[in-house]
Amino acid sequence: MTMPLKKRPLLNVELQQCLEINAVFLLAHMLEPPPILMCAPVDAGASIADSPEPSCRPFTPEPVVVMVTPPTSPPTSPLPSPPPPTLRSPIAQRSCGRSSSLPTANDPGDDSFCMQLYSPGEEGLINPTHIAIRRQVLEIRRTQSGKVYFQCGCCAHLPRGERAKYSTIAPQSLKNLYHAFIRFMMYHVPACDHIPQGIKELQPPSVTKDVKACGIKKYWRANAFAKGLRDSDNGRGIIYQPESS
Repeated sequence: MTMPLKKRPLLNVELQQCLEINAVFLLAHMLEPPPILMCAPVDAGASIADSPEPSCRPFTPEPVVVMVTPPTSPPTSPLPSPPPPTLRSPIAQRSCGRSSSLPTANDPGDDSFCMQLYSPGEEGLINPTHIAIRRQVLEIRRTQSGKVYFQCGCCAHLPRGERAKYSTIAPQSLKNLYHAFIRFMMYHVPACDHIPQGIKELQPPSVTKDVKACGIKKYWRANAFAKGLRDSDNGRGIIYQPESS
């Protein structure tokens, strides 16, 4: 009678897992590409027997360095320097835009000509403070060519650069005479040390209604016209020409 064969015991589960891991590592090592070897060159004239065994080493590629040169901008020409500022005389600085009638080196002032804006009988027609300034302070002067300007008679003995601001006014027309006089009262009269203190202490003119102010301006223009003052032909100043209508 034959005996039945005994079944061989199964491999341990842990041993089986270990074999599977080793197989994976072996397969990965077999699939890894071999390193590239660089061998020293062999002399062509020597025989194979006499040639030394070539020495081989793994090939390591050298890093490539790329030099980048920044673009150069074309040379630029230097910018031209600005022109120097133009210096103006104190007269022009105080009367910017109204200096066409002021005396200059080519058209000096006429010292023989001097008039007043004040006329007898104007009391009650205009402000009493204006009357005092017209009578005792403001003078009508002209250049040798006949251009008219108005200046403070109290500080006229001083050089123009040493006078208080707005010592001289040159309105562009008879219509602008009243406004130029108001600027003279506002800026020059308080600042001028040569105007009598009694005139400075006069009550300043009050704000009037439009109708009354319009009448005052008309009086100033008519009074100046009666004294021989006229608008220039080019519309840039006042001239003295009493013979013209």
